[in-house]
Formats: sequence, structure tokens, C-alpha cells
Amino acid sequence: MELGLGVRIRIGGGRRLRFGAEFRNFDYYYTNYYNNNNNWYFMSNTYKKQHKQQHWRSSSNSSSHVDKVEDSRQHSSSVSAFSSTSTGIQDDIPIPIPPIADQAEESMQAEDKHAIRIRRRPPTGPPVHYVGPFQFRLHTPDHANPRNILEQILWDKDSQLTLMKERQPLAVLQRLLPGAPPVRDFVQALKDSYHTTGMPALIAELKKASPSKGLLRPNFDPVSIAQAYQKNGAACLSVLTDEKYFQGSFENLHAIRSAGIKCPLLCKEFIIDAWEIYYARSKGADAILLIAAVLPDVDIKYMIKICNMLGLAALVEVHDELEMDRVLAIDGVNLIGINNRNLETFEVDIFNTKRLLEGERGRIITQRDILVVGESGLFTPEDITFVQNSGVQAVLVGESLIKQEDPGKAIAGLFGKEISVRT
Repeated sequence: MELGLGVRIRIGGGRRLRFGAEFRNFDYYYTNYYNNNNNWYFMSNTYKKQHKQQHWRSSSNSSSHVDKVEDSRQHSSSVSAFSSTSTGIQDDIPIPIPPIADQAEESMQAEDKHAIRIRRRPPTGPPVHYVGPFQFRLHTPDHANPRNILEQILWDKDSQLTLMKERQPLAVLQRLLPGAPPVRDFVQALKDSYHTTGMPALIAELKKASPSKGLLRPNFDPVSIAQAYQKNGAACLSVLTDEKYFQGSFENLHAIRSAGIKCPLLCKEFIIDAWEIYYARSKGADAILLIAAVLPDVDIKYMIKICNMLGLAALVEVHDELEMDRVLAIDGVNLIGINNRNLETFEVDIFNTKRLLEGERGRIITQRDILVVGESGLFTPEDITFVQNSGVQAVLVGESLIKQEDPGKAIAGLFGKEISVRT
């Protein structure tokens, strides 16, 4: 038996099986390649269909056997925990050798050159895995520390969610939903504002702090700020709910909704678990954020289905060409946010919006009537004009408004004129 970045298990007759390309982060890469390669990677769809009725039985001719390979961590979204069992392999039964083990490794190396991958691993160390009677953890130098701020946020979010789900299980949330305030049409509100004003619809953000800029507004009254935003032309509002890094809360979201604010509300949260979608809806959210850098395609598809079932809009956020291509390949996406912030360096470049909307991508978006939201780095009327000419119909703005003495009146300065059409 050989345990390394790939796990090889030698079987009787000199044959061997190789499980995966990078075992060091089993649950993340299992999910990622389950979705992206549509090929044999642990329990891919193709493998399950082809071998659903095949059972490997023990044989006296086998010199060794594989008892169990199990992912010890329950995946919280669309992919259930991986579990495969076998009591042995007969010599006359062909062993399906996974063809993508080496390809997957090459694919990951190529992907690293162009796109950020956020590891979905709790900070408690690598999970335990089992191969036959053996139990092991695969440690690598990068297991101990997050590679960037977003990864740190997600590792902490994993731990927070464990406690939140224990206090309020999904079954409890589902019983609360009938009593939640009705859903407002987030996408239609953006379209109406765009057609009425001729300028990108504004999603005004309520953000007290950020990891990159620290405290943005010491005197933070979410309800009064929301009222000022609404009065001065915001079509929708974005409410940060992360407590540790943005000093937000779901209580802020609930308070704004309970105050009678008419603008549809986006729950701005790092969603990595379907439970969070139900929780956001129970607090009055009309839309949620799905970050492509964080979620594999299979999770995005599954979470969009949940949103459709609950009546929520899903703003799917991308940062580069690879993420945009992934999202455009997913059915049901009608709202895409282009974040101009590099998630590794946190540097901002508004030309990112133009790059991602050029050529064939822009044509596909237009053909499908997908509404595009420009995000980050928007501070002046010239910035708004630039992203509008690039193809966006809405903008999400936080920092340049929230830091002003009167965030509501700052909207006119951002757009170069009054945009309020409310009486």
C-alpha cells in the first residue's frame, strides 16, 4: 500500500487502484472533480450508472482486499458523504481503473495558473480516512494555515455553522418559513430601476467593517441607513450578516425587514451550506449570494434549485474568466455579479468588468437576458458610466457610500445626479 498525494492500493495479482489525484483535501477535491470532470472520480455519475448493479465479492484467490473507503466528513450541500464498500475482488472480474487520476492532477495544476480555489476544510486538521483496516490523516505543509483571507473566513464559517445548526436544525427552520415575510422580486426591482432611470440600478450595501479596510462606520444604525438609501434611490439593499469579519448580523437583516423597508434585501453572506439559505429566508431575505470561487458547480446548481423553491433570487458572483465560463454553463442563472476585487490580494480593477463581458461571453449573457451587477471599486460617476458602457445593468456599492456622513445623499454624488424616483 502506498499513501501519498494519490492513494494507491495494491491488490492481488499485481493490480492496483488509484483513488484520486490529491488526497490531501479529500472532501473538497472529491466535490470539485465530481462536478467539473464528469468522469471517474470516486463516485461520479458515470461510474455509478455503469457499475450500479456490480458487486465485488470476496475470493479465496485474492491476496488482499479493500474493505472500506469513506469520507469522514458529511458534505453539507448537494453531494452526500461518499461511501463505497467492497469485500474483495475476484481475478475474473475486471477492475475499473479510474482514467482521470493523472489528468485531474494536471487539471488542478493548470487551473492554479488562472483561478483561485478556496479549500473547504475546517481548521481542525485534515479529516480521518479509512482504507481497509488502516486509518490515516494526510498532512501537508499548507494544511495548517489558510492561503488567503477568504479561505480564513470560510474555515471560521465552517465552525460557526456547526454551532448554529445544532441550535436551530433545518427541520426547525423549515417550520418557520410560512411565518416569514413574503418574498419580493429582487431581479425585477433592478430591471424596473434600470429602465426608469436609464442608469444602473443601485444595490446599496450596509457594511459596518471589512477585513481589508477595518471599521468603516463606527456609528452604524442599520435601519436608519436603510431608510436613507431607499429614500435616495436605491433599488435594492445588500446587508452584510457575517459577524466576525464584517461586524454584521442576521439581526440587522431582520430589523431592516421588520422596519417596513420596501427595497428587496440581499443577504450578503458566505454561503457554503444549504442551511444558510433557509436561515436567510427566515430572517426576511429576498436574495442570497453564491460565490463561484467558493462553491463547486454541483453546489451552485443545487442551491439555485433551493432558491427557486423558496422564491429567492441567487446572485452568483464571479471574479475571472474561468468562473464566468463555469457559471454560464449552469442552467437557471439569471443574475451574475462581477467582483472587481482580487480575492487573493484584495486589489481592485474595474477593467475586470469589461474583460468578462467582452466577446462571446457578452453575447451569451445578452441572449439569455442575464442581468449583470458590477461590484467593488466604484466611487465616482465616471466609474458608474464605465461599467454601464461595459454591459452592467446594476451596481453593488458599499464602501463609497457607507463612509460618508449621510450615506443616502452620497448616492447622488456617486451617480452624478439624483436617481430617486420614489415619492
